[in-house]
Amino acid sequence: MTEFVGKIKVSSVILAMAGVIAIGCGGCGALERNFDEIPSEIPETRLSETHEPQTNEEGEETQTQTEEAVRTIPEIYYGYHVLSESEQALYLEILDALTAMSGEVSVDTLDSVLLDRVFECVLNDHPELFYVEGFKYTEHFLGDALTGITFEGTYSMTKEEAELTLAEIENRLSECMSEVPLNEDEYSTVKFLYEYLINHTEYDTDADDNQNICSVFLGNRSVCQGYAKAMQYMLQEAGLQSLLVTGYTGTERHAWNLVRVNGRYYYLDPTWGDASYAYSGSENLEGDAFLPPINYDYFLVTTNEISKTHSFEDMIDLPSCDSTQDNYYVREGLFFEGYDRLQLETVFESEGVKQADYVTLKCSDAQVYQEMLSAIIDDRQIFTIIKSSKGAVSYASNEELGTISFWNIF
Repeated sequence: MTEFVGKIKVSSVILAMAGVIAIGCGGCGALERNFDEIPSEIPETRLSETHEPQTNEEGEETQTQTEEAVRTIPEIYYGYHVLSESEQALYLEILDALTAMSGEVSVDTLDSVLLDRVFECVLNDHPELFYVEGFKYTEHFLGDALTGITFEGTYSMTKEEAELTLAEIENRLSECMSEVPLNEDEYSTVKFLYEYLINHTEYDTDADDNQNICSVFLGNRSVCQGYAKAMQYMLQEAGLQSLLVTGYTGTERHAWNLVRVNGRYYYLDPTWGDASYAYSGSENLEGDAFLPPINYDYFLVTTNEISKTHSFEDMIDLPSCDSTQDNYYVREGLFFEGYDRLQLETVFESEGVKQADYVTLKCSDAQVYQEMLSAIIDDRQIFTIIKSSKGAVSYASNEELGTISFWNIF
């Protein structure tokens, strides 16, 4: 993605070669980045302090103490914490340049490929860099020897415009964030934000700024990149670690989230939570096709589960997500490890299902899925379980996901 711009004579012996990196993503969209000063959770770097030599009563020098530069990066930024020490230093150089919009700066690397990768890590950690479009770099040579690289971000806004935009976003989100259930059970926090995002956003490939959080929070319309960045922004605002993950669904570029909930890692795809975009593979018993307002098939799922439909780009090391403890279906009592009539009766008699008049059940594996279909549908036990007076029930099944949905129940 680099473009040779040319050689610029810097001095009689130094030449510079510039490259331009633009952010682009097909399918679900192109990538973009956003702005403002780094959130207050990240303290400013404390400069090193060198103390004068200490002496004893005889005037003999005892020791020289140097306080190392200290900078604490919160754990909400997953990407930073899985990089090597040298990569972390480069990450901070890039981050500081982008947040300050400081123009061209020297970076501590001679590897343009590494510069590109760490730049992506910064953007995948920081959805608030919505104003960043890409970057350009210049390679400096002394004769044939590469001696340095300078880096400069490219932006869609001025610093003043970005500050005003971020202030507007924070104002729009203030009511939502004030209502977030912040308690020891982080599941409820994630579920609240997931539902808020989906209820306030429409999937629209023609939406302005659809690769960043502006499209969601200011326009209420976006595509996968905007959904995932907006989800990440709210999760981080609530103090939860989250990362933008990119890859493919089929041949289409796609973006979703990694999130740590109650100490365990899961994947979360808010775009596919928009049922009109996500739901597929259904068949009806009776009645018209139905799509629930929110789809939870990809709400806090394992690596194995999301890999059925999503493939990952090899950007940084990702954890193995193997817990189902906070999966939606498990937490809501909708997960079945075998046909269990008592559990089914409890589900259909719950007030939540009666009010919604629809429900989706999740099966633990293919065998349980077939067992459930055989008993509930083929043997028509659904009618004795729900005691419906309508004489007909609509359903949809998804063999790949192992889900069975019912609506028009009561």
